[in-house]
Amino acid sequence: MRYAALPGIFLMAAALMTACGGGSSSGSNGTATGSPVATGSGQVGTEEFGMNDEQLVTAIEGVEAGIASCMADAGFEYVPIDPVTFREAMDGLTQPAGLSNEQFIAQYGYGISTTPPTEAFGAGPDNAAILNDLPAADKVAYTRTLLGDDTESTFVVALENEDVSTIGGCTKTAVESVLTVEQLNPTFRNPFDVLVAQDPRMIAAQEDWSACMSEAGYDFGTPDEAEEEISDRLDTLTGGEDPATLTGSDADALAQLQADELAIAAAASDCEAQFLTEVEQQVERDVSGQN
Repeated sequence: MRYAALPGIFLMAAALMTACGGGSSSGSNGTATGSPVATGSGQVGTEEFGMNDEQLVTAIEGVEAGIASCMADAGFEYVPIDPVTFREAMDGLTQPAGLSNEQFIAQYGYGISTTPPTEAFGAGPDNAAILNDLPAADKVAYTRTLLGDDTESTFVVALENEDVSTIGGCTKTAVESVLTVEQLNPTFRNPFDVLVAQDPRMIAAQEDWSACMSEAGYDFGTPDEAEEEISDRLDTLTGGEDPATLTGSDADALAQLQADELAIAAAASDCEAQFLTEVEQQVERDVSGQN
């Protein structure tokens, strides 16, 4: 990801108004909402998991209703998160409030080894209030019932990352009843992203970007490769533990990694502005049919 802001909430609200009147119904085991191609126009869906706006709204509503039903069966209350609030929470995962893309990159690079400010949305304020009112013993049971073993893997995070492989509990049950078999596969690639990446104009622009990065002293074929290197180095350094717990030479190595991340992200952003951004925007418009 390049920390570009997701579609504005006002555009999303317009989609919501349309979607509230209908939309595909969800089914179980891969016959559900999220068809990777938008219906009616032959256009590829530009939202998460290859969905169009209406399908995305319907998927969010379907999963949230499924979570509430599953939690009720387990004896717990859960308030479904409405799609507008849900999308705002997704936006907050990649773009902290008050920071432009340029400011974010300057301060936090990609936000991988650094620690950008984020709001702890979790399962939303209503459900946080429900959880806080429970006895201590029930709080653990509530969280495990909702999320399974990985209590950080909420539906908001999974949908934003287009990866549901770590979800559990009622969240997993609900997601599996709504998303398609293809979307549930950990190797799923958003078909819109695939079409954009395969466009000859994008291939040429990526080569120009890579040459620009080489001039800056970095050997990366694509922006994704740059982020993956930072992620891999962080995983090797921390072994999955909280980076804040590192001490001594490991803490020094983390500081160096963070400095490298800032430098790489700044160079990548500059090269993108020169060679990639305008081309990508045009290709995306062409692929989506939204010229």
